[in-house]
Amino acid sequence: MLNIKELRKKQDITQKELAEKLGIERSKISQWETGYCLPKVTELPKIAKALNCNLSDFFD
Repeated sequence: MLNIKELRKKQDITQKELAEKLGIERSKISQWETGYCLPKVTELPKIAKALNCNLSDFFD
């Protein structure tokens, strides 16, 4: 399971701030964090960079 919410909170940034870094709507971040949908695999490196983490940090 992706730990986007935990990683985002460790960076002390809001969903809005993360969305702005990624150039997407805030609602998409919320959907990822609640498990409603998941980011595309191709988006993961960009998300990791925005959260200052490694791809392996996303997974339990």
